Formats: sequence, C-alpha cells, structure tokens
Amino acid sequence: MLQINGLHAGYGKLEILHGIDLTVSADTFTTILGPNGSGKSTLLKSIFGLCQIFSGAITINAATISGLPTELIGRHGIAYVPQRLNIFTALTVQENLAIALRNVPTGDRKSRRDAAYARFPVLAKRLQQRAGQLSGGERQMLAVAIGWLAGPQLMLLDEPTAGLSPLLTQELFKTLTALHQDGMALLVVEQNARTALTWSRATVILREGQIAYAGDSESLRTDDARLTEYLGAGLSSSAVTRSESDRSG
Repeated sequence: MLQINGLHAGYGKLEILHGIDLTVSADTFTTILGPNGSGKSTLLKSIFGLCQIFSGAITINAATISGLPTELIGRHGIAYVPQRLNIFTALTVQENLAIALRNVPTGDRKSRRDAAYARFPVLAKRLQQRAGQLSGGERQMLAVAIGWLAGPQLMLLDEPTAGLSPLLTQELFKTLTALHQDGMALLVVEQNARTALTWSRATVILREGQIAYAGDSESLRTDDARLTEYLGAGLSSSAVTRSESDRSG
C-alpha cells in the first residue's frame, strides 16, 4: 500500500530523516518507536505533506504523493490524527463529526454518521457536549472518529495515548485493533514500547532519523536485550496487556 524510498525530510534546512526506506502493507497494524527526537512524528508528517521533503519518494497504491498538498494527499485514502489540536474544542461532538463528514456524499452521510455512533458509543452519549469538556480518553476517541469518518485506507496517529491512563490506553488500542480488523491499515507513533509491541503486528524503530529495526512486534517484545539495544535502558517496563479475547483476529 504505502511505499517510502530514500526519504530525506525535515524542516527548513534541518534534515531530520536520513534515507528512510519503508513498506506498509494494507493488512498491517504498525507502530513506530524510538527515542525523543528520532524522527517519529516527522515521518508521519512527511507522509501527510506537513514537512519539507528534500529527496526520495512516497507512494500509495503506486500513486506518488510526495510533494502534493495535504488536502490532495487526504484524497488518496490517508487520514492523519496529530497528537495535539486534533479536535475543535469550541464545537460540540456532533458539530465535530459533521465537519468530518463534509467530503462524504450527501446521500451517504446519515449511514456513515450512524456507523460512527455504533463504532464509538461513548461519543453518541456526548453529542451535545462541547468537545473541550470531554475527558482525555473521549477527546482521543473523537479525534480517531474524525479520521475514520473520512473512510481512509491508512490512518496515521501521532502518540494517541499520550497522557492517558493504562485503562483508557487499553480502550483506545482495542478500538484501533477493531478498525484494523475491519481492513484499515494503521501507522501509529507510540511512546510506551511495551504497549505498542503488545498490540501491533509490525514495529519500526527509528534512531537519529534512520531505521534501526523493521519487523514483527512479537519477536521483539520477548527480546529484552534487543529492546534495550534499540531503545536504551530507560524503556518503561509497564505495559497494557491484552486478554486472549482481545488477541483473537
């Protein structure tokens, strides 16, 4: 689905990513790990046209998107959920969802909106509440719902669990897993390595703007020596674990 070749990208004259080669397939839930400043968020922004690409190419379904304006990249089936400023806090939940539906054909909006209420039931109970009054977990669910309503093939999420409790983190990852099982590819930047490795199928680790690891999550999750090598001794030992029922599918 997504192919990145020889990507050098950054901001102004500052290069953050140095020759990234990465393939994200249509059936993959991939997390991006790495120390602070390693280029994780820059990688997502590069895909979505939010930083400068010095060289290299990004394609989705064989169509080149590197160099396109963000609004055109979104039309290629990609949604981006930033870590901050990802909802309209002064508007109600219902108004946020209505904005997300603006590019959906008029005849399809009701069915899509009803599907969102079923997919994100906590939001259906908060429709008239201002988004700025939601809890942290509810805000993130709304941000994900806004991205999902665009009907993307691939969703990019930048640290969606930042500041959330372990319980809310688990609920959010359950929701993301359900979206993945319905056919959406996910590329998620996550700070808590143990959590990311528990829920994702594939993992990419960045160090100093280059890929240090790209492979399956399970083998890395059970290899403490390699985790320490890639991420340092400060790796959090905490994890949001999955039950067997969560793992099914």
